[in-house]
Amino acid sequence: MTQKSLSQLNTLKILLIGDDAVGKTSFFHRFTDDTFSPNPPATIGVDFKIKMVLLDGSNLKLQIWDTAGQERFRTITIAH
Repeated sequence: MTQKSLSQLNTLKILLIGDDAVGKTSFFHRFTDDTFSPNPPATIGVDFKIKMVLLDGSNLKLQIWDTAGQERFRTITIAH
């Protein structure tokens, strides 16, 4: 059996949304990079990363989006 290319994998898009300063960015970096910063800078607009995970023997591609919590960026959050 051949290995699927990255574009052929099942992809899940995950949006982290919520009020500002609730920990979305901290969760984002801990989950994707296994790092932690006690005072990360505020997210401007959106940031995203890809993380590959193995679930029940299947590879999944997670597309994780970290959104800004400030009200002025609400339209960006709605667009994704």
